[in-house]
Amino acid sequence: MVVKCRGCGSTSFRYVFADYEDAYPISDGEWEVPKTIKTYPKFIENHTELDGIHCVPEIVGEIYEESLIAIQEGAGILAGLGLRGTIEAICNERSIAGKNLEVRISKLASQGLISQKDAERLHAIRFLGNDAAHDIKKPTDRQIAIALRIIEHLIVTVYILDNQVKGKLDTIVTEYEDFTKLLKSHLKEYSSGDEFPLAKFLAKDVRRIQGALSHMESQLIAEIQAGSFTALSVGKVDTFGASPGKLQHFKLPK
Repeated sequence: MVVKCRGCGSTSFRYVFADYEDAYPISDGEWEVPKTIKTYPKFIENHTELDGIHCVPEIVGEIYEESLIAIQEGAGILAGLGLRGTIEAICNERSIAGKNLEVRISKLASQGLISQKDAERLHAIRFLGNDAAHDIKKPTDRQIAIALRIIEHLIVTVYILDNQVKGKLDTIVTEYEDFTKLLKSHLKEYSSGDEFPLAKFLAKDVRRIQGALSHMESQLIAEIQAGSFTALSVGKVDTFGASPGKLQHFKLPK
């Protein structure tokens, strides 16, 4: 029969083979007929496509999608290799170097891309992939299902959540480029000739710099002096408001 999903509208072919020769009685006058049910195209049971997969870099998305195909087709050994390879692809895309995958996974955690608990789970997938590659050991369906959830959690953590959060929630700013974008967005609220410390210009958003303001300020001064940042000039060093000490001021050009 041809069937159609009432949700997404996808159509599939459903094949049912009833083996009446192997039927057996289960009660008076009632028989159980063994049935083999196949669906084309195949699908991963209870699996939902990741929301935001378009945010994932091509190098990672391709091997992840091929891993899904292997899982759909019941190719457990290839699926194990693919899921392990997805971790390698993420390390490559994020320039995480190391002599082997064990070291690279540890660096994902030490560089703050994932938690230590996430790293422990990724090592389990490394073992699973190694067994598939070296011992030609096929993972169980249950192992593959758990490993897939771990990989998808990794993809969501490293790529999708950042994209969904950006511009919608206030997050910590750690990159200088993001800092200058934030600063320029606040400068629009001031007039030419205004001279204040960075904390004044940033207002409430100064909390997003989290202890890195002096480092960002030093880099900003260097760029102003080099002529590569022209939205501000270096001003006086003086007290401001209730500040206990003197602060570097910056001035909006007239």
